[in-house]
Amino acid sequence: AKLEHHIAKKKIKHVDLDSGSVTEPTKPNGIKLERFVFDVFPYVERMAILEVHRQDQFSPLKNAPGSGVDCPETSRSDLIAQCIRFAEAAGATLETLPKGREPSFEISALVSYAGEGLESLNGKTLAADQLINSLDDVVTV
Repeated sequence: AKLEHHIAKKKIKHVDLDSGSVTEPTKPNGIKLERFVFDVFPYVERMAILEVHRQDQFSPLKNAPGSGVDCPETSRSDLIAQCIRFAEAAGATLETLPKGREPSFEISALVSYAGEGLESLNGKTLAADQLINSLDDVVTV
């Protein structure tokens, strides 16, 4: 079976060959051909669909850095928020940072994939900027 393309109209930067300057269009001037995972559904013999909490299982990364939506910064922020939820569910608190400063807090999936096994964090105040690669090396304040 052949999968069909979806057409997405996009604004595509380009070089003006006469002036040599980069042109940033204000409206779509090109198309992008896309395929999605759900396009294969009609062709599979068996399939299961899971309903999950978006905040724990899905943070799309499809736009350029700095775009503010579905970009590297929002994916990173979502991952950090998930790790903070895991630590707090285990009974830990995160140090308070100055207003406007975001934490850089991550728990390696090798330590805990879904918040399990973090009982040793109970009652601890954790440094907001750390990557926890081992529960033996947790930085507290």
